Amino acid sequence: MRFAAALLVLLCVFAGAAAASGGGHGAKKEPEREKGSGFMGPRVPTLSMPVLVAPVVVNGELHHYVFLSVTLELSGDEHKDMMLEKIPYLQDAFLRDVHRATITREAEPTLVDEDGLKARLIKVSDATVGPGIVKAVQLLNAERAGR
Repeated sequence: MRFAAALLVLLCVFAGAAAASGGGHGAKKEPEREKGSGFMGPRVPTLSMPVLVAPVVVNGELHHYVFLSVTLELSGDEHKDMMLEKIPYLQDAFLRDVHRATITREAEPTLVDEDGLKARLIKVSDATVGPGIVKAVQLLNAERAGR
C-alpha cells in the first residue's frame, strides 16, 4: 500500500514538472481561441441581453411582433460587471425605443432595418450606461410572430 502511494506521489510530481516546463519539446502556448470558432485572436467581451420583443405597426395597426436576440459587444472586460448590473435599465430603454418608432424599413414593413436598429440601440446604450462602453450590437435569430 505504501509503495502504491509513493508511486502515485512520484507520478504527480513528474506530471507537474512536465506541465510547468511546457511539455519539454519546445511546445509553444497556442493563442487563445474564441470558443466554437476557428478564428484566432483575442476574445471579444460580449453580453447577451434578454429577448427583445418589438412591435411592427403598419398603417397605425399592429401587424406582428419581432423577437430579437440582442448581443452587445463591449469595449473591454472591465465594463462587464457594471453592465450585468445595468441589464434591467438597458432592457427598459431598449423596449421604450422599439415601441417609440418602427424597427422596419419604410418601404418594406416586413423587413427589419437591422443597420438602423443597431445604430439606435448603440445610441440608447450610450445614453443609459455611458458613451463608448457598447461598441457594437449583434441581432440574432430575428423571428416573426403573427397576431
